[in-house]
Parts: sequence; C-alpha cells; structure tokens
Amino acid sequence: MGTSRSISRRHWLWLSGLVVLGGGAAGACGSPTAAPVPDRERIRTDVDPLRHPFRAIGTLSDPHWLGYNPNDSGREFLPDQDPQIRVVGVARLPAGVVASIVGAPGYGFERSAPSETPAALTEFVSANAEWTSSPRYDAHITKSLYRGRFHLSSLTDQVYFDTVNPESVDGPHPQ
Repeated sequence: MGTSRSISRRHWLWLSGLVVLGGGAAGACGSPTAAPVPDRERIRTDVDPLRHPFRAIGTLSDPHWLGYNPNDSGREFLPDQDPQIRVVGVARLPAGVVASIVGAPGYGFERSAPSETPAALTEFVSANAEWTSSPRYDAHITKSLYRGRFHLSSLTDQVYFDTVNPESVDGPHPQ
C-alpha cells in the first residue's frame, strides 16, 4: 500500500493561481460577441437627458447626440477624478421656434458652422442648413455654468449643440 501524500500550502497557492489565471484568460477569449461601441461613437436618440440642461432652448425632438469624456482613452487604470463630459449633437425644434430665437433682439446672430463635429454625427448635421450662432445666446443658455456653443438653423428648425458638463439652467428663451 502506498503512502498518502498531502499537498503543501505552497502547491495549493500555485494551483489556485493557475485557476485564477485560467479563468481570466477564458473570460478574455470567451464568446465571439461583437465588441461594445465606445461612447464617443454610440449615437443616442433619447431626448430625456437633454430636456433639463437645454430647457431654455425649447422643446427638442428627433435628437442624435453623443455623450462622452474626450479625455478618456479607455486605457486608464483609475477613473477620471474630474470628468469633462462632452455632450454634442443635433435636435429639431418646433416649426418657427428657431426663427423667433434668431430674430430676438440683443443676440446678434451671425452665420457660423459647427466645428469639430464627431465623425459619428456627420450624417445628421446638414451641411446646407445655414447655421447661425451668437456668443450672447450661448451665455443665455448656459448662464456661464458650463461651456457650450449652440448653432441654429431656421431652414431645418434644428439646433446643433456642443457642450461640456451641461447643467440644468432655469428660464425659457425670450420670444
């Protein structure tokens, strides 16, 4: 009859390490599902997250937008302690609302064009929309609580917004 041999503590730790490493490798190689779309490429069409920060613009519909941290490469070990979330996109306003905003005295709207439009949004931003913008209107919408640029098109009744950390600001736009 053979002698019974027990496994030492060192061997148990070694075997446990192999199991953990093997499980991690299996999880990494796992099922052949599609990789998740990064936030900077995932077009959102929900309007609810935009209602409060952009309430002063008016009733938004048919939005196409992105919300992401431009400083997050996805390779950071620790999360960003002060995330700068860029919310950028385009939405429709009720017919005639853009004309009333642009025609309001005191803003000084001028022709403009959205800049640094993310590639994922280019198909939703009309090139022939005849965009206008106004730094005074931007300040009215943001109340200087966050950075934001707003371009309006009377031709398409759309607003193009490019903001960082938008907050809810009280007050409607002047008619």
